[in-house]
Amino acid sequence: MKYDEAKSFIEFVARSGYKVKPKSKSGKQSSRCTTPLHHLCQRDDFMFRSNWPVVADSLFDIYDGIHVNYTDRSGLSHFHVACWFGRTDVVKKFLELGQDPNLIWPREKRPPPLHLAMQRRNRELAELLLRAGADPNSLDGCGMTPLNVICENHGDVDLAKMLFELSDEKYRVQVDHLDEFKNTPLQIALNNDYTEVARFLLEMGADPNLADGDDGNNALHHLCNVNERNGNDLADMIFGNDDYKPLQINARNNKGNTPLHLAVKRGNSNLIEVLLRHGADYNATNNKGMTPLHLLCKKYEDPTLLNLFLGINDELGQPVLIDALDNNGQTPLDWALDIGNIYSAEVLLRRGANPNLGTPLNHICYYDGHWVELFFEIIDGRNQVVDINARDNDGYTPLHVAVYCGNRNSTELLLRRGGDPNLVNNDGMTPLHLICKGDHDDDFSERFFTVNDEVGQRVLVNVQDNLGNTPLHLALSRGHRNLVELLLRRGSDPNLVNAEGSTPLHVICMRDQDDGFAKIYFEINKQFDWVVQVDALDELGRTPLQLALTSLLPDAIDALLANGAALPSVFPPTVDDFRQRFNPEKYNENNVKLRIASGILVVLECLDKHGYEMDQTIALKIMKLFADFGLYEQSTSLEKYWYDDEKFADKSKETMVMPSLSLYDLIQLSPTKAAKRVAPADYFKFACSMKWGKFTKEHEEACFVHLCEKLSRRFFLGWALECFMELVHYRLPVLCCDMIIENLNNQDLYNICRAAAGRSS
Repeated sequence: MKYDEAKSFIEFVARSGYKVKPKSKSGKQSSRCTTPLHHLCQRDDFMFRSNWPVVADSLFDIYDGIHVNYTDRSGLSHFHVACWFGRTDVVKKFLELGQDPNLIWPREKRPPPLHLAMQRRNRELAELLLRAGADPNSLDGCGMTPLNVICENHGDVDLAKMLFELSDEKYRVQVDHLDEFKNTPLQIALNNDYTEVARFLLEMGADPNLADGDDGNNALHHLCNVNERNGNDLADMIFGNDDYKPLQINARNNKGNTPLHLAVKRGNSNLIEVLLRHGADYNATNNKGMTPLHLLCKKYEDPTLLNLFLGINDELGQPVLIDALDNNGQTPLDWALDIGNIYSAEVLLRRGANPNLGTPLNHICYYDGHWVELFFEIIDGRNQVVDINARDNDGYTPLHVAVYCGNRNSTELLLRRGGDPNLVNNDGMTPLHLICKGDHDDDFSERFFTVNDEVGQRVLVNVQDNLGNTPLHLALSRGHRNLVELLLRRGSDPNLVNAEGSTPLHVICMRDQDDGFAKIYFEINKQFDWVVQVDALDELGRTPLQLALTSLLPDAIDALLANGAALPSVFPPTVDDFRQRFNPEKYNENNVKLRIASGILVVLECLDKHGYEMDQTIALKIMKLFADFGLYEQSTSLEKYWYDDEKFADKSKETMVMPSLSLYDLIQLSPTKAAKRVAPADYFKFACSMKWGKFTKEHEEACFVHLCEKLSRRFFLGWALECFMELVHYRLPVLCCDMIIENLNNQDLYNICRAAAGRSS
């Protein structure tokens, strides 16, 4: 039944006066019987648990044969059930009839009767059982005594006191009993923040120095993990009472932490003070070699606790090891700076922390120039000397860090104090490499060179990093025009090759943006009379022009050809070349399709301007590229399908292909009108604009293929017309042939060209 129905039914039966008297086959009453009370006790319906006692009361009225302790197969008896539901009157009658108050329920980890009373916090029942001789040290399946149960479940100090008061000499309460997890009642109470019962246990002789089984924490360790207010009360009591067992104030747990370590971790300021004033070792190390000072600097950005810790030790005349090294060789100052605790770092420096242990200056250079200035002000005031070029684990000097972070004032200050601009980090990079690799403004770069000039330091501009890149390579890859000019003016070699055999010109031709940088590069070099090796080969035998062709950079191609590069012997690049260049993991695959389709046509126009002659064989290769990349529109109704998609229509109206033409309008134009209105260069510019974040992948794919069909229409028609006339042996007029192929799609036109080529061969 549902709960409400079952409850009403059971209450009705109880009110009717019905009594159950189970009998065995011989006709006599038997105690070996499973009753509804057993079932009720073992249910796990948390929804109804608060209402169970109501049902239990009615069932006890029905099963009122107290002289029979009905017991099921698991050993659960009505006596246990009565203890579980707090039916003190039933328990009392059982006990008067001689029931053993220590009756065990054999099922694994089931609690004895006294445990049930303590768990339910039933004082009357607990007193009844204890006066009847219940064992206060009886164990449940987890090795817990009733005292452990009190400390685990509610911390009722009155119940704990009663347990001691009503236990006779036969059953003297074991105040330091260890459960199966090796925890004492005192440790359990402290873990659960039950401070009153913890105080009582100490008064009853609990040993605060016993260690638990999990972490090796004694009571003082546990105390340092509890609520600050309660912890302070207990601490005052523990240290202020000479009747308790002496405390091992510097005991270490399994991790080597003393109570002071844990108080610091918890941020318990009052306990920190109490421990220090009672003799805690302020320089004790844990298993990681960390002192309390390490933990203070590692954990807290606010230096309040640090100042408290140092101030108390000053007052007590206790010298804190300010430069203690942990197992990793890190000082408290290192930890403070690692977590960005710059204010604590200032406190440590003013107290004499060694600025050469670790690399504190490197860390400080991640912050603005004020902190670097303050650092030097402090160490100058203490007549300390710092290694201005100290390297961290990555080989960075303070100057590397300042440059990397773009901290102009710090960079200048370091240079004027002897920072070496030519030292390399683990990647072989000088600070100049980092400038060229970053996004610093031109003034930062100029100032870097100017300050070095003022202090008489020469900056080496042709240093190559571990990949063989010079600062010029990096500046070009990032498109820093003014910096490139500055580097060339300072003597950068325009033809040095990196580990891949790439010159700076190769780097330009692998850029994503076709922003005229190649032309600018040639112009700058001409100003300084530098000769650029325009046809240099990289490790794979590629010239800058070949890379520009694969990258589809028409402006770069134009600049290369204008400056003496040889016309390509092979065009277009292969499908594999394009797929390697435009890796799908880095580039939007659909966007790449439009970029390749439009880029090839734009590049053809550029090559044609420089005298490149294209024949039918090259045209077929280009058409095959379209096929290999899936750039042929398969459905003639696709245009209308997307036109009817309202979401796409709205977004496409907002997306401009050209200032005067939206994507929505372009889709509706016929191929002929589109060819007249939109040039391949317009498609190419649109493909490179990255305006596709608002569209779904499905929309993207359909759009790109559709646009590829339109933009290449004129190219395909131009080559297919002659081929078609050849196939029909010139028996139809040109106008008639033109009308026929005008109605074919690009795939059909490609097939016509293939057929004609096959016939010719």
